[in-house]
Amino acid sequence: MIKRLLGYITIIIFSSCPAQILDEYPKGQDFYEGGLINFYKESHDYLVKNTIKKCGDQEVYQPRFIITKDAVVKLVKDSDTANIKKNKCAYDISLELLKNLKNWKPAEVKGKNLAALAEFILYPKDIMDNYRQNYNANSFMISAKYPGGYEKFREDFQNEFMSLFTDYHINGTVNLEFYIDKNGSITNPRIYPEIYDRKFNVDFLRTLSRLKKVWKPALYSNIPIKQKIVFPIDFSTNFYER
Repeated sequence: MIKRLLGYITIIIFSSCPAQILDEYPKGQDFYEGGLINFYKESHDYLVKNTIKKCGDQEVYQPRFIITKDAVVKLVKDSDTANIKKNKCAYDISLELLKNLKNWKPAEVKGKNLAALAEFILYPKDIMDNYRQNYNANSFMISAKYPGGYEKFREDFQNEFMSLFTDYHINGTVNLEFYIDKNGSITNPRIYPEIYDRKFNVDFLRTLSRLKKVWKPALYSNIPIKQKIVFPIDFSTNFYER
């Protein structure tokens, strides 16, 4: 089934994406007409109508994809093949939905359509057998937690990164993005807008590695899942978090 589906969905590697792709949808916008509630409703309707096979209770998958300015879906390559294998049924269903649903919606900035990254939580059991009106998977997710809470993370981040940003004369607003994986570890960290200084980026990753505390991972139906964390920072003479 996967080979057949991949014939209809373009797969890209995120690092090679053009700069015009937004890192996330602007606040108040969604990747689907009618928002996430309508996305899950149409997903449920499609799966029931087409009698898609059911998955195990522990299967959950989170596809990452791009909606182009022309509302075309482009799947971002997932290098976690072990997770795909473990959640094969949920993975297949996510591809089925990305291929067959029709009401994808590009981001909009100042009246202009732009491509943007998006993702969703797919827990097949809740959009098939357990589906309820107005279902939104995000409402049932328990977010990842840093030991000591958000304020402790903010404090630890400031202690580790203030001197680095001062040394490199970084000013203005930047966003630290990373994922907390199912084991509570930080993965795929990056800063955007991108800072074009190789030495800074090496030092940034080295500094981030010193934040070695293990997070409590996000949960969906008591199943650990990955979660994207975006930490917006304003840097000037004095550090402060927005």
